[in-house]
Amino acid sequence: MASLRFFVTFPTVLFLFSLLVVEAHTSRKMISNKEQEGQDITHLLKDGEFEDPSMYMFFNFNDLRLGAKLLVYFDKNELRTLPPLLTRQEADLIPFTKSKLDFLLNHFSVSKESPQGKAMKETLVRCNYKAIEGEYKFCGTSLESMLDLAKKTIASNADIKVMTTKVIAQNTISYALHNYTFAETPKELVGIKMLGCHRMPYPYVVYYCHGHKSGARVFEISLVTDDGRQRVVGPAVCHMNTSMWNADHVAFKVLKIEPRSAPVCHFFPLDNIVWLAN
Repeated sequence: MASLRFFVTFPTVLFLFSLLVVEAHTSRKMISNKEQEGQDITHLLKDGEFEDPSMYMFFNFNDLRLGAKLLVYFDKNELRTLPPLLTRQEADLIPFTKSKLDFLLNHFSVSKESPQGKAMKETLVRCNYKAIEGEYKFCGTSLESMLDLAKKTIASNADIKVMTTKVIAQNTISYALHNYTFAETPKELVGIKMLGCHRMPYPYVVYYCHGHKSGARVFEISLVTDDGRQRVVGPAVCHMNTSMWNADHVAFKVLKIEPRSAPVCHFFPLDNIVWLAN
């Protein structure tokens, strides 16, 4: 019964995604994290830890248990900063490749050396990366293309379902860095295929979606803040084999582990989408 909190079948995905974009919670923006509204987090950090709160989405596999406490960050964008969601017809008229970067910068009136220009380049490069062995990936530049590609990649003739992260509060939601505790034993979703879609910094909504043919374990989680007033429910994924990852991946630095030596788990920002299929 717990899974009913998260799962929505394919016919209702369009409506769900529309709401997600309108409400649009995110920790990935066209502006840099340093330009976000400031939060004094120094009292939560130990020496040598990251001062960028958006790094606190990763955790160790051994921490995936009832009662474990983690420092986690969930952020919300202001609606005025959100890029538009294009239809497939609109998106298909705009090139989406690094070779057209100069044209795109001019088209969107973005300076090449600005944070926005550098973010656009990074997104185009990442979306054109070759998938590593055992990985499937794509970038969706419209709602229709993302739905079609997700279904084609993992669902075939099966139903496709979606999970997102939700924040529930007694009063006003605090989108900030908090100590969270696993309030329930994480429930593993066994025998499924998974795609995690992360919204990328770009002048319009672009999702980078990727998954692994094996080696990733998906869980339903429930977290609660120290004061008990705020709860987070949603998906978490653990990548059990990181041997093919880039040795400079930020997760290894955040977790302070030897690159490619251990599993890496992470929560999903509130604007991310996790697609699931049997």
